[in-house]
Amino acid sequence: MKTTSPFGTRLTDDNLFNIQGAYVNGVVTNKTAWGIPDTAVNPLVARRAEYEPLYHKSQDKNTRTKTDVVAHRRSRKVYENELRTFHNEWIAGNTSISVEEKLILGGREKDIEPTPRGKISSVPIIGLKPVGGGSIEVRARVTTDQTRFSMHKLADAIECKFVFVPAGEMPPEDPDACAKTVVSKKARFIIPCGVKNAGQSFFGFFRWVNQSIPANSGDWTTKALGAVIA
Repeated sequence: MKTTSPFGTRLTDDNLFNIQGAYVNGVVTNKTAWGIPDTAVNPLVARRAEYEPLYHKSQDKNTRTKTDVVAHRRSRKVYENELRTFHNEWIAGNTSISVEEKLILGGREKDIEPTPRGKISSVPIIGLKPVGGGSIEVRARVTTDQTRFSMHKLADAIECKFVFVPAGEMPPEDPDACAKTVVSKKARFIIPCGVKNAGQSFFGFFRWVNQSIPANSGDWTTKALGAVIA
């Protein structure tokens, strides 16, 4: 089974440096078990020995020169191409190497398992807008994003518990007082309230939801947010 080359996309200088070091070390250590001849490994080791000092010189902003930066850029380009070629020829289709070993070689030690997601600690910032036809448009955003609607990075969806009350009546005090529920996987969505409810007040509580691990979902907004249904 083939795996994507860790050198197949544009990497930062630091990312390439870190990946290539672990990669070449892994190849040298396992070359016999993986059936890779020295004639293929030795040029890679030699290129690494040429590249790494140039990388270090180019990263020292206090002493580097323009010549150092250019030399590193040229060396990196050649080395990256050779790493990519080596991977495609000796690693990607090599059945002596497990998929997990290939992923580790590319710097992704836990790629086999999903990354755990922690508890969501914030509540969504909500904007409500009557859009006619008995519907309310919801726009949710995270605390750090002040300009546009967006989903929380740890959330699968946003949940709303809501209720309709006659205009002028007090909003509900907590989500349990709301009989209706809607869940959306988009940060911008429409809640159909029905034309018959036009003129009434919509009140809702909102929270970010982790559908895989409900206990890691966020808290509800502290008060009901409202808009008049049009």
